[in-house]
Amino acid sequence: MLLKRRELIKGAALSLTGAVIPTYARAEKNVTLPTRTLGRTGLKVTTLGYGAMQVSDPSIIRYGLDRGINYIDTADCYLGGRNEKVVGKAIDGIRDNLIIATKVHIASEKRMRRSVNKSLASLKVDTVDLMQLHNIYSQDEVTNPDVKKTMEQMKKEGKFRYTAVTTHSNQVKVLEAVLEDGFYDAVLVAVNYRSSKELFTIIEQAAAAGVGIIAMKTQNGGYADSAWPEFTPHQAALRFVVDKPGVHLAVPGMLSRNMVDENYGAVTQNGGLADFMNLESYKTALQGKACAFCSQCIEQCQFNTGGLDAVRITMYADGYSDYELASSNAQQARANITRCLDCEGCVVQCSQGIDIKAAAQRASLFLA
Repeated sequence: MLLKRRELIKGAALSLTGAVIPTYARAEKNVTLPTRTLGRTGLKVTTLGYGAMQVSDPSIIRYGLDRGINYIDTADCYLGGRNEKVVGKAIDGIRDNLIIATKVHIASEKRMRRSVNKSLASLKVDTVDLMQLHNIYSQDEVTNPDVKKTMEQMKKEGKFRYTAVTTHSNQVKVLEAVLEDGFYDAVLVAVNYRSSKELFTIIEQAAAAGVGIIAMKTQNGGYADSAWPEFTPHQAALRFVVDKPGVHLAVPGMLSRNMVDENYGAVTQNGGLADFMNLESYKTALQGKACAFCSQCIEQCQFNTGGLDAVRITMYADGYSDYELASSNAQQARANITRCLDCEGCVVQCSQGIDIKAAAQRASLFLA
C-alpha cells in the first residue's frame, strides 16, 4: 500500500530526529545568543529578537531579556495601544542594555509627532533606537518627501536614533526602493522558508549596501498540528530564516517562557537534515492556510488589493488565536475586505492554494 506524502514525510522526520539527528531542545542556560551588526546602524543585535506584539505579561518579556535577548519590537497600535506600556514595564531598569524598535503610521506631521510622543511616554524612555514606518507597500511611501522630512526632524530632536520601515506586501519593490533611496536604515520584512528567491536576493543586496534586515512572520503563522509530537517545525522555520544571507535578526512573537526557550534553542544549536523534513511537513500542513507574503495576489487583482489583508487577518485568528489582533486589523482593512466580498469576477490564484473568497468571508466576521 502506498503511503500518503504527508505520512511518509512525518515518518521519515520522526525516524531521523529520533535515530541520528537530535531535535532542537531548550537551550542550556549558559549558552550565549550570537550577535550581528545591524547594517550601517552599527548596533550589535542578538540574532533572536523579541516580537512583543501579542504579549500582555511583562514578566514573560523580561524572562527573554534576562536570557540575553537585546532587541525588542513593539508598536503604538499593538494590543489596542497597551503593548508599549507592557514593554515599558518589562524594560524597567535595563533600558540601557537594550535596542528598542517601535512604529508610527504615515500621517500628517502633527499626528505622527503625537504618535511618537505617545510611544515614548508609554515605554517610559526618552528615545528609542529604531522608529519604523508601519506597513509600507509602495515606492511612493518610501520616497515621500514630507514623511522623510518629519522623520528627519524628529530624529534630530533625539526621539529616535535610526529610521526604518516595515512591510508585508510588495516587499521586493519596497526593499528596492529603500535600497535606491538611501534614507531608511533598516527594514522589518515578512520572510519565511516559503518566501520567493527574489525576496531573498534583494534582502542580501540591501544588507550588502548597509541596510539592516529584521525578519518577522518567520514561523508562518504559528499553526499547530498533531502531526508533530516529537519535534517543532517552528524551530526549523526560525533557524532557516536566521541562517539566510543578509538577515541580521528575527523577531518572532513569544507568548510564554517555553516559547522563549524553544526559539532560543533554535538559534543557538546546530541543525541538520531533520530541519528539511520538519519544514516539508510544515509546508504540506499549511497548504491552503498560511500566506507566504509573495504579493502575487495583488498583481493579479483588478483592484490592486488581492486577498492579502483578508488572508493575514485569518492567520491572526486561526494561527495566532489572537482575535483582538484580527479585529483591529480588519477594521483598518475594511474597504479591501468588503471589495473582496463584493467581487464577482475574481481571477486571483493564490500561490499557496488559499481560497481568497473564503478568507474574506472569514475576515468579515471581525468587522462587526
